[in-house]
Amino acid sequence: MACEVRPGKFEVALNTNGQTHQSVIEVVEALLRQNGAIECGIMAYFSIGLGESSAELGSDPNAELKRHGAISLKTTSDV
Repeated sequence: MACEVRPGKFEVALNTNGQTHQSVIEVVEALLRQNGAIECGIMAYFSIGLGESSAELGSDPNAELKRHGAISLKTTSDV
């Protein structure tokens, strides 16, 4: 089976109320999995902003990301 990574840059706003270390790791893993990076063994670059407003972010995330506390998802560019 060929390995395919779907490159892109994403901004995700998380509701951190009640989040644990493990739940934050799970949302990162979900993003990597959705874009093929885990299966292909590719690592990604992460940037975190704390206390920033999510009002300018994009649309509702899919059900898996919502389950992990994501409240907004925006694709900022395709690499």
